[in-house]
Amino acid sequence: MLRRLYNILTVVALVFFAGLAVLVAPTFFDPQFEIRNQSEQSVSVVAEWRDDERVFRDIEPASTLEFSVEDEAGMAFRVRYPDGREDESEPIYFSRGITVIATITDAGIQVRYDHEI
Repeated sequence: MLRRLYNILTVVALVFFAGLAVLVAPTFFDPQFEIRNQSEQSVSVVAEWRDDERVFRDIEPASTLEFSVEDEAGMAFRVRYPDGREDESEPIYFSRGITVIATITDAGIQVRYDHEI
């Protein structure tokens, strides 16, 4: 009887710690970013946070670009279309374990977290 109870408690403990590891592990990873160009033309994008920036030139239509940074801050994206038009997103906060998706269309740019699908 005690042996059976011990086995059940062992299984419950293993499931608990495995679940905890699955929830906690992503917080150790650098923030991830995806730039999805769903417009009909190639675009250039500048990702800006704090006093830093990354420039991505000629992102082809229907393509996705991925990158990460080792920081926590707010990031804004600025897109430039071939006709000279520019659009800028509101800053979005990022930290470890977060994925931010910037979707570019012919109408502008939208940013969201990957879990907001």
